[in-house]
Amino acid sequence: MTTRLTALACAALLLAPAARAEDAKAAPPAPDPWKVKWEVGAEERVRSEALDNAFDWNDATEDHRLWYRFRTRVWGKATIGTHGEVSVGLNNESRNTVHPDTPFKWDEVIFESAYVDWKFDSALSMKVGRQNIMKGEGFVLFDGTSGDGSRTAYFNAVDVTYGWSKSKIELIGISDPKQDQYLPVFNDKNKYLTEWDEEAVGLYYTNRECPKTAVDAYGFWKAEKDDYRATTNAQFQPDRDLGIVGARVVQQLPEGFSLTAEAAGEWGSQDPKPGTAGPDSDIAAWGGYAYAKKTFPVSWKPSVQVGWIGMSGDDPRTSKIEGWDPLFSRWPKWSELYIYSQVPEKGVAYWTNLSMWQAEVLATPAKFLALRGTYYYMGAFEPFAGSAKVYGKGKKRGDMLQARADVTFSSSLKGHALYEYMKPGDFYVNRDSAYFLRFELTYSFKKIF
Repeated sequence: MTTRLTALACAALLLAPAARAEDAKAAPPAPDPWKVKWEVGAEERVRSEALDNAFDWNDATEDHRLWYRFRTRVWGKATIGTHGEVSVGLNNESRNTVHPDTPFKWDEVIFESAYVDWKFDSALSMKVGRQNIMKGEGFVLFDGTSGDGSRTAYFNAVDVTYGWSKSKIELIGISDPKQDQYLPVFNDKNKYLTEWDEEAVGLYYTNRECPKTAVDAYGFWKAEKDDYRATTNAQFQPDRDLGIVGARVVQQLPEGFSLTAEAAGEWGSQDPKPGTAGPDSDIAAWGGYAYAKKTFPVSWKPSVQVGWIGMSGDDPRTSKIEGWDPLFSRWPKWSELYIYSQVPEKGVAYWTNLSMWQAEVLATPAKFLALRGTYYYMGAFEPFAGSAKVYGKGKKRGDMLQARADVTFSSSLKGHALYEYMKPGDFYVNRDSAYFLRFELTYSFKKIF
């Protein structure tokens, strides 16, 4: 027995180095934390858009519009191991208006992105430069360039993030001048990206600790300075400073139900109009939304959503400014048609003084097809004291119907069709219906090496 044990022990000693060598050969090499992965990509988006009566709700006025929009994007990105990435992207969107007939002209080429996103460790990171930022559903933070339509939505920003467990807090600083000042513009058309210079700083907190509950909370301070329009313009806005505090909650419930709500309050002050005497005007406004959604457990994933959206309006009987300031959310979140009617009120996509009930149905009858149908009952908290040729003394903005179909042809090619119809109410003098119709195709590709 002793002889056998001795033989086994010797065999184990002889085989151990070979086993260790085999294990070392099988173990994968440690990843290179500085290995660079390159990505280049391009996208071409083509849109045809037609609309009528969206400006004054009057058939007697010739305001039918039909145009084609061509947006080209190219970008390059370097991912540096586990440390971060560097990205640069260019953008051009040129438009050909065919009704009324207008000569086609090439538009400017701009830097849509130019940022460094760096991870200092597993908890702390910082993203600096021109970048897209969307928080929640984009109710207060989505589009930093509302004046250029859907061409871009970037911010010139610094976003410092500290994360732990399933939570994070971000310190965000934003500087968006009304015209591009930070990066070169080729074939410069001196476009205005918004009506005034915008600067903001704030905190955004995200919590996903509870499995079926999502909580966001935020606070920002924003300055809107040096409106480029003449002080005689009815829409001219004196310099203002405002703060905003808000929160968003999404709660998943049994049987496919969910509840979502977001609410925020604003305060601050606005200077008197240049050339006039008087104290600053106090700002006190609020905005929010809430909806319930039911998803049905069948293959085409139908869902029904019912909710309400509200944004306070300015009461002309008080010295305060109660009209909601959409901060950085001037984009067609609820309607592509209605943003044009907002131009003579405050500005394009300036969502304010709005009470809106929503009912929506969604379905995906096939992998390549998603459908949406939406109804809005649109009201206002206050009548608007604008042109008597356009605005009435009532508070019903109107009834809107929307239908949209999204089609995915392949991983590179997708498109959609969107139709919106609105019958105006007594908020307006004229009651002729308006429509918006869009067809879109987008082709994109990227190469990673």
